Amino acid sequence: MSKPVELYKGNASGRCSVDVYFREDNGEVKFTDLRTLVDYSILIGCSILNYTSETSTALERLACYKLSGDHFELDCCKTGVKRYSFKPVQDMYEVLWPVDEYSRDIVDSAETLVSANAALWRCKTENQSYIKSGKIDWDSLRVEASELEYDDEINDLNDFAHAVATIGNFMPVPGEHQSLLSQLGERYDKVLKQFKQYYACTQNREISVMTRGGTKRCFPEVPKWLERFDGWNGFVDKNYLKGSFVDDGYQIVAFDNTFHQLSEMLENRSRVMLKEYEKRLEGSQRSATA
Repeated sequence: MSKPVELYKGNASGRCSVDVYFREDNGEVKFTDLRTLVDYSILIGCSILNYTSETSTALERLACYKLSGDHFELDCCKTGVKRYSFKPVQDMYEVLWPVDEYSRDIVDSAETLVSANAALWRCKTENQSYIKSGKIDWDSLRVEASELEYDDEINDLNDFAHAVATIGNFMPVPGEHQSLLSQLGERYDKVLKQFKQYYACTQNREISVMTRGGTKRCFPEVPKWLERFDGWNGFVDKNYLKGSFVDDGYQIVAFDNTFHQLSEMLENRSRVMLKEYEKRLEGSQRSATA
């Protein structure tokens, strides 16, 4: 099992060792469900449901995590009001996206690429009994996850519930990005299409969407971020999206509305990020001892 990591206040001091982000499982790399690294005792006032237990399924942990409300999130945010920052994610950001290259005045938030909520609505399955009265019933899903016999469909959902809490699902963005994502139905493929079109334009570049009311809404902070990259290919490379959300020819991968595909994408991106994190960490350690 990965080394335990505690929640902390303030900026990161030191770096998480690489094995925080993965463990060996019968000789194969198994990426860490970051929810299992939470020091639950610190979350005073949180739900009594313990979503960190290794004996629980990933689906149970996801449901319990959602039921805990707004007491804790796995991301980190430089400008938003958060009770805690989460060291594994913040350390990873500061190594893979260093502050001298990505100004925190622009890149001030950490977001997940794939929303668990949106995927539960989007990915069509035979059993969607957890959707009640137009909402996801997380408590019902938690109970079902602990009682149901797993078949292929439930296994795919459980694998996805694990994948959304691994490092491959996290990315630093401007604060405005979350609003853009919401306007596009929490569809990261649609967001990537916006970015690719932005880089393809030679004049009057902007990021904007038409709202349901028929008015155009612009997101001026997002282009400031996009200009930090050397075109579309540079954006893809610097954000470790190649081989997962974007193919080797820099084309956006069309989502097929399955949990299996999303899990595979997140695992592939986790592998790329872990390899780069390890390389940069080793480089910084050599520099410190030289």
